[in-house]
Amino acid sequence: MSENAAYCLTVLSHEHLLTQAEAVYDLVWRADFTAPGFAVLDIPPGPDSHALRSWMVALKERLSEVGVGRGRGSFVYRSMARFDQQETTKFHLDGAPEQSLLMLGYEPSKVHSRLFLADYTHAGFDLGITPQRFLMDYNPMYKQGEDLLGRYTTELPQPAVGHSRILLVNNSSLPFTEARTNPLGVMHKAIIVTLNDAERRIVNSTMLAVGEGDEIGQEQQQEFVKTDKISEKVY
Repeated sequence: MSENAAYCLTVLSHEHLLTQAEAVYDLVWRADFTAPGFAVLDIPPGPDSHALRSWMVALKERLSEVGVGRGRGSFVYRSMARFDQQETTKFHLDGAPEQSLLMLGYEPSKVHSRLFLADYTHAGFDLGITPQRFLMDYNPMYKQGEDLLGRYTTELPQPAVGHSRILLVNNSSLPFTEARTNPLGVMHKAIIVTLNDAERRIVNSTMLAVGEGDEIGQEQQQEFVKTDKISEKVY
């Protein structure tokens, strides 16, 4: 379980966000268990939904620059989506390549929810098995697996009223190596405490993978930033 100060960063402006990129990279794109594998960027009231999404796009570009500079490759888009998410989920990885990073932009909402991260890679390491084997033998969709993740689980703090946040989650499924070459993933889940059909809980989602050349072009990226539509998947 990680302490809030270890993974929570406050972002005051677009420029301030970009200066935090290296710290975010270190927190999220870890290769050992000294970092949590996720980061929360707290954004005080001010930026609207469009600004939040433009910040996400800018942060992706800056994280790619950091990755290239460290010889670990750039990030490319695999998907971009904007939806109203009011369903409780179990711990899971989002479908993506074995080296992937999930970036979620949460808009202010009156829907009461709780978010959890579980270091299943660390749990598997302590058991002497790979992350893939952990998912096969101790699937956290079932109680035994979820209980086993208890001491590896962190509940995120509630956002202050009117605050947006960007949550970055290492969504990878590779095992730890002594050479520190693999990104080490964590799982995530959401509990909707008070479902409210009269309100919205808007999540802006981008899935990134290590590679060259975005699968989603500049025009589609700008549409993701500018759209007011809420759907299951934008691109």
